[in-house]
Amino acid sequence: MRIAIVGGGMTGLSAADVLSEHGHDCTIYEQDETVGGLAGSFKVNGVYLEKFYHHFFTSDTAAVALIDKLGWGHKLEWLPTTNSYFVNRIYHLSKPLDVLRFSYISLVDRFRLGLLYVMTRFVNDWRSLEQITAKEWLIKMAGKGVYHGVWEPLLRGKFGKYADQVAAVWIWNKLKLRGSSRGKKQEERLGYVNGGFGQVIDTWEQTLRQRGVEVLLNARVDEVTIADGRATGVVCQGAFRPYDAVLVTTAPELAAKLAPGLPSDFRQRLAKIEYLANVCLVMSLDRSLSDTYWLNVGDPTIPFTGVIEHTNMQRPETYGGTHLAYLSRYLDADDPYYQMSAEELLEAYLPHLAKMFKGFSRDWVKQLWAWRERYTQPVIGLDYSALKPPFQSPVAGLWLCSMAHIYPQDRGTNYAIAYGQKVAEEMLAALPK
Repeated sequence: MRIAIVGGGMTGLSAADVLSEHGHDCTIYEQDETVGGLAGSFKVNGVYLEKFYHHFFTSDTAAVALIDKLGWGHKLEWLPTTNSYFVNRIYHLSKPLDVLRFSYISLVDRFRLGLLYVMTRFVNDWRSLEQITAKEWLIKMAGKGVYHGVWEPLLRGKFGKYADQVAAVWIWNKLKLRGSSRGKKQEERLGYVNGGFGQVIDTWEQTLRQRGVEVLLNARVDEVTIADGRATGVVCQGAFRPYDAVLVTTAPELAAKLAPGLPSDFRQRLAKIEYLANVCLVMSLDRSLSDTYWLNVGDPTIPFTGVIEHTNMQRPETYGGTHLAYLSRYLDADDPYYQMSAEELLEAYLPHLAKMFKGFSRDWVKQLWAWRERYTQPVIGLDYSALKPPFQSPVAGLWLCSMAHIYPQDRGTNYAIAYGQKVAEEMLAALPK
């Protein structure tokens, strides 16, 4: 069977891997100049660095299996990291004792915050969390003091106008995932491929090409063609190419636009799934900002939601001695920050960085990069499982799989790989033998 895969991110590569291993003829259409999607990389002093901050949890079995399969397991390191919270200053929150020292909230609320992490591990019925918002659930579990002092600023910082619509499923999964990636002393441990995940993606792409998978770069698909209730192929750069099946791995809104032949009610269902955009400023610095790897920002006056200092997990020497930090902002695509250049973003962020990090000045920054993606975080609202589309569309031979399908888990590289495998297995079961 000839199969077109629209999108060369982790999901598209994963699906192509499975389908081609079973003898099917796959073509990947990627509109960018490289594959990898949100896991794509650039180079700093000759070494791969992800455009958007990147790490693995101990539960990320699909990603670990892929890394081992492609021969990069010896480069995968599991490292202790620090997790902190900024409001009027930086508070470490990596270990249980740190929570007890979190003087920004009352002593009673500190105990409630700590208990929240513990209790989250024992919540297994995620379907009951579909009918309650994250706000309602957090207040129920930990009280108003913890919610207003800790979680509300984070939810509003990330989801903006959607904050009160986000279902408890989303925050439950975040807490469970992060809380479970722990070492013997309850320290947070995260995984990273020394030298960058881009090495793994390069090997993966080469492996697929050697197997006969056609990987077309700078190849934007204009339309998925449908005739007589069946997907017939794709139009790319004005040329039609016929296929027996098509897998679209873009956001549902884009999938609806790509396939105007889909039934109108199904296209409307796809268009209802809202996404946040993200703009990520990467700074190369001559010194460290702090001793924290992951710094959540709980101050609503600060225009970014997190500071991820990569070289507090990896060594600066790996990147020629430079210190590397990401400043992440989730936003609507029409937000002025989304179109700002790297220099404009830094200019807007400078007074806030000076507020957060003692002595910070512009001359600490030696190099800048700004990366932006329109579709990065699906908004998981109430009863999302009823909205989430199936892999198989109402049109024969047309399949869908994107970050919006990853549920009840939250999107990420590991689940993009796992769900690419899932959709490929469903396709294999449905394709003519």
